[in-house]
Amino acid sequence: MNVSRLTLGVFAIGVAVTFYVTALGYPDKAANMPLIYSIVVALFGAAIIGQECLGPIRRRRMMAGTDTPASPSDNSPSEQEVSATASAGQRKRWKAMLVFLLAAFYVYSISLLGYLLATVAFMVVALALIGHVSRRFALLGIAVLVAVVCLVFIGFLGLPVPLLPPILS
Repeated sequence: MNVSRLTLGVFAIGVAVTFYVTALGYPDKAANMPLIYSIVVALFGAAIIGQECLGPIRRRRMMAGTDTPASPSDNSPSEQEVSATASAGQRKRWKAMLVFLLAAFYVYSISLLGYLLATVAFMVVALALIGHVSRRFALLGIAVLVAVVCLVFIGFLGLPVPLLPPILS
């Protein structure tokens, strides 16, 4: 069972519940999109948890259904390869936990830095920490994310989003 994915699922459900409860206080028109998004995120979180909990059961059933016995092969990994794989798994867990903590700090920092600065800083640090995304794609993704959120929450829903830090507004 992948503890990082399980934690991500629980975290997603927690964030979804928080946004759902917060959106209940919005005017009816403004609450529709956040309520829909929070339900979708909660369903994705539940799917991740279900996949992680049911995955080992499914693998055991598949292994029981095969008639070929597992025989040791000459291509078995060496101790160094196993150790390297284990340390890479440890780094991934720490990266996942750092991104979770960074997300919590991001939510807090929106009130201090404003949406634009906090979002760009969060995305830059999170994508740099993960390290699997090219700079061009990261910059494009950050710009699209900021634009879509501004368009939905400011343009369509008419909600007051703190774009800039309170000092500059």
